[in-house]
Amino acid sequence: MPKPARLLALIPVALVAAAFGPATSAGAQATLISWSDCPVEAYPAPELAEQYPGLQCGTFEVPYDYSRPNGKKFTLALQKLPASGTKIGTLFANPGGPGASGRGVWSVPAASASLRASFDLVGFDPRGIGETRPAFDCDEAAVAPTNNPNINWVQFSQEATPYTARARRACQKKSADFIAHVGTNNVVRDLDAMRAAVGDSKLTYWGMSYGSRIGYVYAYRYPQRVRAILLDGPVTPDGSWANFADVRSKSNDEALQFLRSVSPATYAAVISTRNSLFTSQLDIGTAGKSMPLGGYEWLGIVSGQLLLQQSNWPQIIQLAKVVSLARIVGPGGDEARAALRELAGEAEAEGPGGLTPDGGANSAINCADYSDRPSRRGRARIIRNVVSQAPVFGGLAASGLAPDCVGYTFRPDPVPKIASRASLARVRNLKLAISDSTADAATPLVWGRAMARAFPSAFEVTQRTGNHVNFLETGSDCVDDPIREYLLTLQMAPRRTMCLFTPPEGLDMTAVAAGRRKVDPSAVVETILRNNRLRGRQ
Repeated sequence: MPKPARLLALIPVALVAAAFGPATSAGAQATLISWSDCPVEAYPAPELAEQYPGLQCGTFEVPYDYSRPNGKKFTLALQKLPASGTKIGTLFANPGGPGASGRGVWSVPAASASLRASFDLVGFDPRGIGETRPAFDCDEAAVAPTNNPNINWVQFSQEATPYTARARRACQKKSADFIAHVGTNNVVRDLDAMRAAVGDSKLTYWGMSYGSRIGYVYAYRYPQRVRAILLDGPVTPDGSWANFADVRSKSNDEALQFLRSVSPATYAAVISTRNSLFTSQLDIGTAGKSMPLGGYEWLGIVSGQLLLQQSNWPQIIQLAKVVSLARIVGPGGDEARAALRELAGEAEAEGPGGLTPDGGANSAINCADYSDRPSRRGRARIIRNVVSQAPVFGGLAASGLAPDCVGYTFRPDPVPKIASRASLARVRNLKLAISDSTADAATPLVWGRAMARAFPSAFEVTQRTGNHVNFLETGSDCVDDPIREYLLTLQMAPRRTMCLFTPPEGLDMTAVAAGRRKVDPSAVVETILRNNRLRGRQ
């Protein structure tokens, strides 16, 4: 039987579905954004306050329903780092999710001096998310498998699905006032209204992961208002929920196999730690509060906190050593268990008070954007297919994703598919930039290729890596230079560029990791969390 989940990581997800009718101009309805100085605690990481003074916090009202502009409103939460030099315009960005806060994502492009000088850098919490009001605030009936390496994933999913359905029904009831209005089609209207509010005649936008769904739908909906759009770690523009659950659930294994090819020692640390925790799980909790760390919880931490971002790959071996230290009775073990609790708290399927980190926004938005609902038999077929091809992470991912929309009854608002002759003709001349990876841990290369086919005038920069979202992340001039030049000057790169793997500093490229190096548990965990904060993944 399933048990309550504690440490299983929520994996960022993203995708798209069917077509919609003509758009109404959001710009005509735009109001001004109300800006004021941000307090220091509003920065995405404390160390950024001194580095980037002058951060502005803002609010912006948008209607629930754009066909009723005088009706109820969302109050969006934004942050802006003003341009430090001669301003080209505003660079909006979204870090993914759906459900992730986007206010602090300005800190990612700010790392580039030329982007920092040339653009006001703006991040925002989309409708229903983060500090935007109203926002999702739902309990998550997440369940975890027993600590059994030979679990029947179809059976587990079927046992867990009633819990999912109950949580979805409760969330829809609790969020009934706005849940039908949180889909990406409306987020795109909000983005166009913000573009008009800052005075830009055309949009400059960087969409990461799910943020690429926002970007491609904007390009489809408002092709004449596009200045520059970067789709980084992109979703497919021609998919379904069934396709998403199948393809996405295999991506962590693809990234792990890439990691195996460049760092066998790191791969071995992932697998050996998983196996040891299957044999004997840990309790990293405190007196009176149990917090089990078994094989699947370990895989949740690896997939949610480490695998997505190659700057964290060097910490995997060190974290495996922390797990070993946590078995010790005494001060050394106490420190290791405390560090693991801190990391697990970031990856938990339950947040403070039993709330999911996104309050239920992730599933609600995805299920608004996709209209298909796989049947019980269809879900079982997806899970079996995934497990056969992705034996490490696949069952854990697919057993949750396949039934993720079960229980919702609100009417979907599906995003457009760019597949028909008419839809392709609508966007064929748009000059976008696409950045993808050969073994992306979240959005597989097949989706990047599909995006490139949908936008034949775009250029595509592919890197050999398992990293998710590459621009300004992997240290590759091959990736960064053409994309930066495009955002600044609109200069197009060649249609397709393949970039080599750039190993992150400290990655063990040997077959067997050195065993004598001491490890500081708190330093290992702080490095991981700092990397995630600075990348806009709070």
